[in-house]
Amino acid sequence: MSTGEASASSGESRSLTSAPRAAFAAVLFLGWAILTVIWVGSTIDLAADGESSAVISAVLSLALLTLLAGMEGLEVAVIDRWRVLYPERTTSQLAAWLAARQLFVALIVTTATILSHRSELTIPFTSETISGTTVPKVFDIVWTGFTVLWFAQILPKHMAATNPDRYLGVLRRPLFPVVDVVRKIGVSMPAEWVARAVERRLDWPLTGAQEIQEAVLPREGSLGQIWRELIPETPPESGAPGPGDQAEPGRAGE
Repeated sequence: MSTGEASASSGESRSLTSAPRAAFAAVLFLGWAILTVIWVGSTIDLAADGESSAVISAVLSLALLTLLAGMEGLEVAVIDRWRVLYPERTTSQLAAWLAARQLFVALIVTTATILSHRSELTIPFTSETISGTTVPKVFDIVWTGFTVLWFAQILPKHMAATNPDRYLGVLRRPLFPVVDVVRKIGVSMPAEWVARAVERRLDWPLTGAQEIQEAVLPREGSLGQIWRELIPETPPESGAPGPGDQAEPGRAGE
């Protein structure tokens, strides 16, 4: 079997293996879309009944999720370009910056979940409503969870990894000062104190021998490079030579 045939066979095998995964993902996405329609419809119905706070909370929730998306992508871009941005700064300063950024993840996810909560869910195009405590709470966890995961975390992180310079060019000016304020006032320091105490108690840090071994281990790539691998390059068209294929002798000029 030639290299091209082997590559094609391998590609077909991967496609068959990923088919169930893709089908499950499509079902999840369809379910999320239905939940989104229910959430928007419920917000509109509550506003029509005189609860204007529903619209205000919806706008604030989406604004916070947008801010979270910006911060999540910023993490990848900053790690990937830290040496270029601040050649005079140490990695300990990068760690402090990243610790301060985590505040937004913790606060925004919690706050957005509370703001997006609807006490009554309206089924679109019907007069049916769902109230109570259990179903709306499950709805909040599922809808907010997947919204945060897909659109406020994975999407911006991959965009930042694909083009960190462009990402920083757009968001560095508005978001960096916010993170710097959090870092300078010491919001993340209690976690640093606890981590230091726990690690000292457990004798957690690397030993001298482990540090030497760590130094000689090959580096597989930056965080940005790893995220870029989430969406692989488009495979070559059928019949076209792959990266490892070679032309048959005597056919190079044909």
